[in-house]
Amino acid sequence: MSEIATVVSVMGDDAYFKMASISIPSFLKNNTSADLFIFTDNIDRVNELRNISPNRVHVVDMFERFKGSKDLLKRARVEEDTRTQIEQCGHAHRQAFIAPLIPIAEDYFKDKKYSHILKIDVDSYFAGGDMMLMVEEEIRKAPQFDLYLVDRTHDLMCQYGRGSPGTGFTLWRKGSDFASRYAEQFAVSFQVTILTMRRKNLFRTNILSRPGYHFVYPFEKAKRINKEFTKDVASAFLPAYFHLLGTGIFEKMKTMEEWFGGNSDETA
Repeated sequence: MSEIATVVSVMGDDAYFKMASISIPSFLKNNTSADLFIFTDNIDRVNELRNISPNRVHVVDMFERFKGSKDLLKRARVEEDTRTQIEQCGHAHRQAFIAPLIPIAEDYFKDKKYSHILKIDVDSYFAGGDMMLMVEEEIRKAPQFDLYLVDRTHDLMCQYGRGSPGTGFTLWRKGSDFASRYAEQFAVSFQVTILTMRRKNLFRTNILSRPGYHFVYPFEKAKRINKEFTKDVASAFLPAYFHLLGTGIFEKMKTMEEWFGGNSDETA
């Protein structure tokens, strides 16, 4: 069994449940070594996803786990502009749902046998085989780190904060002080908090260089530089976690399903 517990939040806006119908099967189909824990506010809507792999899929009632996170939740609501998000993206992204996931997951797994916890995002598509075996090898090669993030300076990835790593892939060592310090330091958003802590060198952080671990915004970035993100281009990064973000996410997920849905090991 994998020593990494992979967690994903499926909560709030209907769009996230719709994305889950493609994203989660793509993760399970490719990453056959991994266990996936779905943290949700509506168990009935995600229960059918458990049937894909009953031994590897676990559904967790997020509201039950919110206890003890009230202060963080209050801070997570700061500067949250739902109307603007709907206008720009077509759905509302609630920091109050995402922000507590790290301390809640840390508490949930404290008595379980996993050594690390990986947070992924549901607005994504996985392809090309078992990426999680590669992630486990990264940990074995560099076990001294508390936090692992992925570099996003590749030309076909959107770069925020002068090439800062992304947080759609946030892997941390269970039992380190990462989760408790995150809860103490939290301000405005999940991403801002983690990247601020990284800049302050509060943790031993390893920035993974392989783009396929977390390939961010590829369709939009390609368009901005007058290129096209095609199946051939995407195949160069497999096995991969494509984090789609932005507008028209579900349509992009369906495109990737057409490209890679037929065969988990497809590379061309």
